[in-house]
Formats: sequence, C-alpha cells, structure tokens
Amino acid sequence: MTCQPAPSPRLNDRLTLVGMDEVSSLCSSGSTPNILTGFLTAVMRDHFSRPENLEYGGKNEHRLIDGVKVPVEELQRYVWIADRANSSILIDPVWKYNREDIQRRPAILIKRNRTATAKVAIGDGMTIAGGADGRVPGRYQTRSISGSHTLFCVAGSGAEAELLGAEVFGHLLGFAQVLREELRLHAFDVESLEAISHFEEFDDKFVVPVTVAYAAVKAWRTDTVSPWLKSLGVDVGSR
Repeated sequence: MTCQPAPSPRLNDRLTLVGMDEVSSLCSSGSTPNILTGFLTAVMRDHFSRPENLEYGGKNEHRLIDGVKVPVEELQRYVWIADRANSSILIDPVWKYNREDIQRRPAILIKRNRTATAKVAIGDGMTIAGGADGRVPGRYQTRSISGSHTLFCVAGSGAEAELLGAEVFGHLLGFAQVLREELRLHAFDVESLEAISHFEEFDDKFVVPVTVAYAAVKAWRTDTVSPWLKSLGVDVGSR
C-alpha cells in the first residue's frame, strides 16, 4: 500500500488516464478505531468466504479439543456469504447483531475497546515560525495512540466456539505484520486467545474472545489564523 500514485499509469477502456490503483483510502481517512472495526470485519469475511482458506483444508479428519475429537467439517461448513439471511456464519461489528441471528448460527462479533494516547515529546511537539529552510510555520504536534479490538467467536457448543476461536487466532497471528503494513500502523499484535465461557446473552451459547492490540503515531500541524478566544465574550459586571 502507498500514498503515492501508481508508477505506471495506463489507459482504461474509456481512454481515461488511470494512475491511482495503488493509492490507499487510509491516506485520507487514517486508521481510526471505526476504520479498524470495518477492516477487521472485512478480513474475517474474506477469510471465511472460501472453505479452502480454513485451517487444515480437509487434510485431517478431526481436531482434538479438550480431549474430544471434533470433525474439521464442522468448521469448513461455516462459509460467509453476503446474503445475510442465508450465510452459515455471521461476521459483524458487535453493535449490529440481533438475538435471533445468534440463536440460529455461529458468529464472529468485532468490538472496539478503549483507545488511549501518550506523549512522545515535551509539550507534544514544537512551534516553528518559518524561515529560509522552507518549513511551513505552525505548531507541530505528535501523540502516540494505542488501542485494541476483541473478536468474539460465538457458537452453540464449546467445541465449535473453540474451533472458531483457534481459526481466527491463527489467521490473525499469521498475517499480523501484513495487516500492520496495510493499516500503516507502528504495531499490530495478536494479544490473546481467551478462555472459553458462556455468552452473556445466552446460557446455551459459548464464546471464545480473541484480542488484537495496535499502536500508531498521529502527527498534525495547527495553524492559528486569528487570536485564540478572540470571539469569546466575558461579562464581568455585577448581577
């Protein structure tokens, strides 16, 4: 991914010069928490859209979970399709799910956790008045931003939930550095595969959470065009 136009522009079918194929939308949007929610949702949907993507690929007949042999076919039949009503697995942001959907099929629900900031410089940056070096005057500021997302793997049995959790964990772990580069982050790590538990909303459902953590540096310039608080009126008269 790059924020520069493709090096070799070409003509499309309408004889229009096209040279932006390699430009990422993240150059304008940035890797904000809501963008990361959508990105992780898209990554999971793509992975589960083809059975051959899933671990083992049918090469092994069973997978041993807590001493119980679970048929791999249980996982390979969870194929995501865009038709929500007929998809065999739901993959959505956590705020989009409804109770009826979860009751009928397994799901991967993606939730944003806390986002925090930290200093990387005294006063968060420096002020430049401009000069012969050609730098644009203004106040330059930099902050480190860190956060995490949790992917809740929900299924009707403990073994299914464990299988889904292991699949999500393995896929994100294997492509962590690729995702970090695509998202233009300073760090992207698969933090944990949590213990299985009952899903709070349903006593007969199980959930295995997978948490990913990330960090980035945000830099910006503030250019004051008028005195700060100039338009703020203050009444100091007695009442």
